Amino acid sequence: IWNLTLAENAISANVPYGKLDAIAQLPGVKAVYLETRYIPMQADVRNVVAQEMTGAADVQAESGYTGAGARIAVIDSGTDTDHQSFDSASFQYALALQAGRNGMSPEDYAASLELLDEQELSQALNQLNASQRYTGLTAQDLYLSSKLPFGFNYVDGTLDVTHDHDTQGEHGSHVAGIATANAYIPNADGTFAGALDAVKVQGVAPDAQLITMKVFGKAGGAYDSDYLAAIEDAIVLKCGVVNLSLGSSNPGEA
Repeated sequence: IWNLTLAENAISANVPYGKLDAIAQLPGVKAVYLETRYIPMQADVRNVVAQEMTGAADVQAESGYTGAGARIAVIDSGTDTDHQSFDSASFQYALALQAGRNGMSPEDYAASLELLDEQELSQALNQLNASQRYTGLTAQDLYLSSKLPFGFNYVDGTLDVTHDHDTQGEHGSHVAGIATANAYIPNADGTFAGALDAVKVQGVAPDAQLITMKVFGKAGGAYDSDYLAAIEDAIVLKCGVVNLSLGSSNPGEA
């Protein structure tokens, strides 16, 4: 399934039951493990108090920091790419306002942020684990918008990162909203409204880019190696923040 070389030297594979001992005897094999498989749980998807709980609202008010230039990878069940909180035009509008506050043109300000774009994706393409799973993958395939500059479905090996074609839940969008929901949402007339006033939702880092790495999909829950493959790609893409929501009924041994 995966051949990992960055965060860990590992190969994951589906093999016949009872073959672990035989695999362990192969030259170059240090150890063999059964992977943990994670199944998504339904969660409370409200986003009303996240900013107060984390203190993000105070940081934004005191320093004006909005996460502009940050890349946040959410490794989860995908993203509602059509949601108003991830609208590209609203994202660009917010960056233009930030540019004005910094006495810069929108173009110069955007350049100073080093936003992830198709050109950078193209340069990194051969290093991405996503390229292992999707034949002929291009930067244009992965790039959705300036707000959503990368999206890939690691568990199914497809480009569908939405919740539309599986039953794995919308937890990924919930997490992505807490982290990166835009500060503005689009109005029908082409203008923009403040998200906190209009819909009471704004991300901790509303001007950050959202990197969508879907590991729950049609093939079901994510295995350890699916997470590792996504983490390695997040490293290649220079993500400053990587979010994983994991839990287990067995906390391990002391």
